[in-house]
Amino acid sequence: MALAISMFHTIRKLAKPNLFWKIFLWFWLATLLTLISVIFLYSMTSKDTRLVPITAKESEQLRQTAITIQLRHVIEEYQNGLPIQPNGTGKELDNTFIINNQGYEISGKVVPEVIYQLSAFYKQRNRAATVTINNYSYSGPEIVFSRGQYYLLFIKQKSQQHFSTLVSEFFHSISIWQILAALGISFLVCFALAWYLTRPIHQLQKATKAIAKGDLQARAKDFIGKRADEFHDLAEDFDLMADRINRIIMSQKRLLSDVSHELRSPLTRMQIAASLAQKNSQAGSDPSNCSHHIERIEVEVERLDELIGELLQVAALERGQQHQQVDTFVVNDLLDVIISDAQFEAAANAKEVIFVDSPMIQFKGYYNLLARSVENVIRNAIRHTPEDTKVTVAIMDAGPHFSIIIEDEGQGIDESHLDKIFEPFYRPTEARERSSGGTGLGLTIAKRGVEVNGGTIKATNGSNGGLLVTITLKKNRKAS
Repeated sequence: MALAISMFHTIRKLAKPNLFWKIFLWFWLATLLTLISVIFLYSMTSKDTRLVPITAKESEQLRQTAITIQLRHVIEEYQNGLPIQPNGTGKELDNTFIINNQGYEISGKVVPEVIYQLSAFYKQRNRAATVTINNYSYSGPEIVFSRGQYYLLFIKQKSQQHFSTLVSEFFHSISIWQILAALGISFLVCFALAWYLTRPIHQLQKATKAIAKGDLQARAKDFIGKRADEFHDLAEDFDLMADRINRIIMSQKRLLSDVSHELRSPLTRMQIAASLAQKNSQAGSDPSNCSHHIERIEVEVERLDELIGELLQVAALERGQQHQQVDTFVVNDLLDVIISDAQFEAAANAKEVIFVDSPMIQFKGYYNLLARSVENVIRNAIRHTPEDTKVTVAIMDAGPHFSIIIEDEGQGIDESHLDKIFEPFYRPTEARERSSGGTGLGLTIAKRGVEVNGGTIKATNGSNGGLLVTITLKKNRKAS
């Protein structure tokens, strides 16, 4: 029973109109059409053809001609020694050849060589045949007896179906086994070619099914093998896509884990503060203690609100959602506004933000996103530069591009962590731990905002030991 079910599924799969059978049938059809085209072209250019068996129509014409000759006593006149004119016995006999047993035409006509070929074929096969030369067909022989002697009758006529005659010649010149062998060979060649072309597609299908089942490490190159054609390029593109999907999914998982961790800490502190406030209230203690715990809860609520707001902004940037139009603005003016606000925050902590004199740059992009990106980087620098130090901001003109350079005087970051600080909730060193403030999403938002504006952001360690962040954007034109 199981074997029958397996055979049923196999037959059903083979019968399904898939790409393999389409390619195979088209190749096979192309092979047959090529064969027919060769026969046709050959028939258009060929001056002669080989012998083929006589048709029923031609055989009937031979018999009718033989009857006419006997009714007109043409052969009897020849036997009686009377002269026979080649064209004197009627128009219907003009294209006849009557050969005696010595091989001569009884009326003295010039006998084409093909007549002797038909005669030799008859002696070998004991059957009449037809051969076409220069659009004329010669058929025969028909045996005519007269006074105990036999004569071979041949007829000549205009060939109206040279192509069909050639096809008939082709199929009668080979055996059925030769035809089957040719069809079998073409079948195997077309089958192998179709298999060779469709096999990589099936291998890619295996890779896609593996990924669909949750194996994110599956790659097309592991299935497709060593090839050096377009399928290899397609497999590389597929693997790049799979790597990208894997990174996105892993990033989402890591983000979910980080968000859960980040939310747990303020919620725990809120729970502790609420519990302490409840105990103090029940114990009738000093109301100032309850007020202190309530203030703590408000602080944690503000942090949660800030965290959720930034998470929503990261999600919007990831989806490519923009809620503003593209504007043309002067980058220097944007930095003046941001640095003015940042200086107020820095001065409260004995720090300073300095905007170095820079060339005027005009840029076309999303003003608010770029402003938020630069502001996040500057505020991050303020948090991590020591007291009585400064954060330096400058614009560098680099031909078709320009760069916004922000450098602090903090402890810098280990080289192995520089590419990771733009990931959500990534904190590389003790100097940049949670106690420094922030949600851990500022630089992530900065990176997404810069990328939306068509630029790049990069972090390196500056010459003074602090962190140096470079935002590079394509320049539209200099401000006038």
